Amino acid sequence: MVKQVRWYLRALGRNPLIRASDRAEALGVLAVLLLAVIAIPMATVLHDRTYADRMHTVAEQAQSRHSVQATVVHGSTGLPTDFDTPAYVTVQWKDGSQVRSEQIVSPATVTTGEPLTVWLDDDGTVTGAPMQPVDAELSALGIAVVAWGLGVLFLVFGACGMRKILDRMRARAWERELRLMTYNDDGWANRHP
Repeated sequence: MVKQVRWYLRALGRNPLIRASDRAEALGVLAVLLLAVIAIPMATVLHDRTYADRMHTVAEQAQSRHSVQATVVHGSTGLPTDFDTPAYVTVQWKDGSQVRSEQIVSPATVTTGEPLTVWLDDDGTVTGAPMQPVDAELSALGIAVVAWGLGVLFLVFGACGMRKILDRMRARAWERELRLMTYNDDGWANRHP
């Protein structure tokens, strides 16, 4: 790695023996590094906007959802046989003077009679727990990191493609020079009668 960096730094020097393709490759790598650093503030802006949107959702969900304590009527036992299908449990709670019973997805293995928190929206429909500020932060951070990583990956693929093209050009130039040196009758080889 250190040798590679040293080579790129030499390719950007003023040595007249350095090929134009070597300079172009070194400039391409330098551009990738520079753009990766420049992309950090853009990823930060994306993080801030996503965080603000998620915090708006957190505030909305905090106002529109409330929890009730329910009792498990029919619990889940043991590990599920199929990890793709969720484990359902039947819970029961009091809603005013009325007793409600619903089947919900169980977050863990629960037995009959255990207390369980159930989240309801303003209409009384069972829903998920509201997002927390830490969820908003993790979501925004994940989106920013993935966006920055994909941008850098795209730049690296571009630099690799440029290197491949330059390698082909260099190989053709070497082949052309070797042919000229081998088959050119410029007076240095023995003449055939």
